[in-house]
Amino acid sequence: MAANGPHIPLIQWETVWWPITNITVTLFVFLLLVTLLAYFANKALRTHKKSKLKTWLLNFLSFFDTYLRDAFWGDKAFTRKYFPLIVGMFCIIFFGNLFWLLIDWVGLSISEKVLYYLRPMHSDVNTTLVLGSMVVAYVIFIQIKSHGGFDTAKSYLWNFRGANIWEKLVNVFVGWLHLIGLNAMIASLSLRLFGNIFAGVVLIWVITFLGAMASASLFEVGRLFAIPFWFFELFVALIQAVVFTGLMIAYFKNSKEAH
Repeated sequence: MAANGPHIPLIQWETVWWPITNITVTLFVFLLLVTLLAYFANKALRTHKKSKLKTWLLNFLSFFDTYLRDAFWGDKAFTRKYFPLIVGMFCIIFFGNLFWLLIDWVGLSISEKVLYYLRPMHSDVNTTLVLGSMVVAYVIFIQIKSHGGFDTAKSYLWNFRGANIWEKLVNVFVGWLHLIGLNAMIASLSLRLFGNIFAGVVLIWVITFLGAMASASLFEVGRLFAIPFWFFELFVALIQAVVFTGLMIAYFKNSKEAH
């Protein structure tokens, strides 16, 4: 490892078996784990017996239900409608980020070959662009549901409203800015998540490599230098999920209001 340098992933996915990429493999494994967890979670919630898993799930769902209802002005119908999307996005980002820490741990502890077949999902900008595009698509959908398709299109393309010609021209210009802002919204959501996770991958591997170099032949000891950074990345995983879903809530609220 000292001769070759640290393992730094490319900016985008890498082909494993064409057309399958390491991101595809990671997503498949992650979705398989999510399916198994969902099965046990559903089984725990349906049973009448008390368990730690059932208690944790009920507290988790109750927390989000209360938080979202407060965020959406107490609108229970609106909250329940978008509850699965918002909470699901939080889980995908948070547990997906935890999964990449597990991937790195396996890659460091067992075999680096694992890192050529599995790659952190959110360290590929294409994955985060999909998540950001989904949020913007729902933003437009909420606007259409709340204000109608014609008024939504008009607010972006030709919002010629106002008491005088100057106000009308300003509103038209502001509408165009909002249209451009949709693309900026996608970039803001996706690049923030991608940048933080990709930087975390690079940080851990560089620290591990430097620790191995410092400890020379005691490579196993050198790996211990990266442990504090794993705990830091646990915090980053939570923060990224909170920020992403917090922005989702803010965008959904603004979309429901008149604009």
